Parts: sequence; structure tokens; C-alpha cells
Amino acid sequence: MHQDRLEQVFHQFVTPRALPYEEAERALLARAERLTPVPGIVAWRWRPAQPNGRRLLLVHGWESRAAHWGAFIAPLLDAGYEVLAHDGPAHGDSAGSQTHILAWGQALAAVAAALGPLDALLGHSLGSAAALYAFAHGVQVRTSVHLCGPSSVRRVLERVAQAAALGPEQTARFAQRFERHMGAPMAVMDLAQLQHGLRHPALLLHDPLDREVPFAESAMLAAAWPGARLEKVEGVGHRRILRDPAVIAASLAWLSCC
Repeated sequence: MHQDRLEQVFHQFVTPRALPYEEAERALLARAERLTPVPGIVAWRWRPAQPNGRRLLLVHGWESRAAHWGAFIAPLLDAGYEVLAHDGPAHGDSAGSQTHILAWGQALAAVAAALGPLDALLGHSLGSAAALYAFAHGVQVRTSVHLCGPSSVRRVLERVAQAAALGPEQTARFAQRFERHMGAPMAVMDLAQLQHGLRHPALLLHDPLDREVPFAESAMLAAAWPGARLEKVEGVGHRRILRDPAVIAASLAWLSCC
């Protein structure tokens, strides 16, 4: 495996693709208030017609953006929630071209602090992992919902290395290269170092046949989180879960009672 091939895999691992906006996404954002809670990060706020006094933050996943929560936002507004969402580093309208999970978690913690008290949080995929970091670093909510999120950045890296056909030596070099880029060991994102922040009740929803993040990731998170409930949701994959009516209904039911 040549060094340039290793660099190619690393570059893909830290450089999200910029996907074009769809018309429905632009219309959704046009109905929101655009915010800049911290330098370089763009956030959006939707206000309900009949507020219930609760504020909720949506955290999207890799190669996604705030507007991809479109199927959730109308039901949340109808339920009276003030809905907040931000574009992660190097995603959507936020600044940057490269990012990583630690930067994602740090940005989330800073955004949450700037936006003020939150009642709840919904995280999808990498956004769920970032939330675990934020909870361990001061962000408090009454409850949260997590959709098919990874619980170990090392296992994510190893799956990427396996898909790229990297051998053991190349995988070790890949991990070292990533840690240098991140400026910290991957262990800072391990559940052992984040578990103390998992103090509130949480709902974990995951498709057992998810091809991007294995169901085992949510199972391990549930085992480490005393107040978590894990439920299987079949036939929604990793990204269709954001548009599934049953998932949206289950999420709102959890938020209203827990």
C-alpha cells in the first residue's frame, strides 16, 4: 500500500462531500431564523405557533446538514417545540472543508452553550456521537433521542480501513495519521471517558440491517447508559430513518413523556 493511497483514504475520512441543496431544503431554511452562535458555525431556529416552552436541538450526521431534518421539523413545531439546528463544521453553510469527530463534539458543546438552555436533543449518526462528547463536557438536557449513532471512533476508522482493504500495518498508520490531525488520541471519544455525561433518559433507535453503522454500536451504547432504551426499527436503513413516520412518532412520544 503506497503512502499516496493511505493519504487518499485519510483525505476521504476527514473531507465531507458538499452536496447541493434541494428546493425543499431551501424552502425549509427560508422559514427559519439564521444564527451564528459561534464563529464559523451557522445555525437555524424555527419558532412554533403555540410554544410549549421547550427548546430542542437537532444534530445531523456526516455529509448531512440541518435541512436534512425536514421531516422532523414540522411535527416538532406542531408539538410546540422551538426547534434549533446547526450545520456542523465543514458542512452546510458552516465554514471549513475538513473536520473530525472531536471538532464536531467541541462545536456542538460551544453551540449549545451559546444558544442557551436546551430541553432535549436529537442526534443522527455522527451527530449522536458528538452529543455524547457534549454531554460529558457540560451540555445538559432533560432527554435525548439517538438515531443509529456510532459509539466508538476507533471502530468507525477500522471499518473504513477494512472497506479500503488496508492491512494491519496500514491501518495502524492510518490511525496515527488521524490522531495527529485530531490533536488527541481517539480514546477521548471512547464511552469509558464519556459515560459520566450520560445521566438523562435517552431513546436509541437503530435498524439492525444498517449498512453504515452496525446495530451493535447502539447496543454497546445502551449497555453503558443506565437511562437508555434501545429499540429496533426495521427497514429504514441509515438515512431513510430521518424520514420514517414511525421513527418520528416514536421520537415525539419519547420527548413528551421522558
